[in-house]
Amino acid sequence: MGIWITGDVHGAIDIAKLSHRRWPAGRSLTRDDFLIIAGDFGMPWDGSNEERYWLDWLEERPWTTLYVDGNHECYPYLEDLPVTERWGGKVQVYPDHPHIVHLMRGQVFDLPLASAADIRPPSAADDASRRGPAPARTLRVFAMGGAASHDKAWRTPGWSWFPEELPAPAEYAEAERNLAEAGWKVDLVVSHCCAARWLPALLSAGDRAGRDEPDALVTWFDELEERLAYRLWCFGHYHVDLMPDARHRALYRQVASWDELLAEGAARGPAAPRDGDATADGTAAAPPEGRPAHDA
Repeated sequence: MGIWITGDVHGAIDIAKLSHRRWPAGRSLTRDDFLIIAGDFGMPWDGSNEERYWLDWLEERPWTTLYVDGNHECYPYLEDLPVTERWGGKVQVYPDHPHIVHLMRGQVFDLPLASAADIRPPSAADDASRRGPAPARTLRVFAMGGAASHDKAWRTPGWSWFPEELPAPAEYAEAERNLAEAGWKVDLVVSHCCAARWLPALLSAGDRAGRDEPDALVTWFDELEERLAYRLWCFGHYHVDLMPDARHRALYRQVASWDELLAEGAARGPAAPRDGDATADGTAAAPPEGRPAHDA
């Protein structure tokens, strides 16, 4: 069992990167392996034959596909999907494609991994949390989809743009409750956009117009950067493959394993410590006092 991560698929537009020709490693995976798409999965949208072809194609791949939502999703479809629980968090499973799973916003998941060497040891923060330590041989993942469309002025409300692209207050509140139960410590964060502080490193001057303006989600991610202890944060949205520092990775065309991403981060050297990072004894630091919470 293993975990791979990639960026936006955009329906049929960028799904070919998952073919065996472009990603040979995918051929040897099994249903126990996870491919996580960091937003803009983008299917289904219009129910076309092309969409059905690509959903069937992805379902026939040997792995299990997980994704967080981005700003380019058909939210009315997601709203109608049943909500179930898997790996400790809320998910939506595609009825006709049971190995395509939407990881819902604000959820903490314990995904099985291949070897105990991949797992962080339990900490005092785990023992103190209501959720308890992650089960053996798992990776604790925090999923938070959503992003703001910089091009919504050229999109059609209710068809190519939906206000649900950004989380509602209740979703922020649920995320903070789940993170508190996890002791404010996870292994991996997967989102579609990133904290506002990383935008200058990700966007060239020509791409910044309208994309570097703060919104509620990137501002909340900035707050989360100071509260949450984690090993790696992966996101899509910006259509680049770039590591702005040792613990943040933008993904688009590349498909990378958890081990590869950790090794890439280690090669860059240690990231600067933050208030929410693990202390010297491996426990998570307490969230800063006085920060406003998001109430439902």
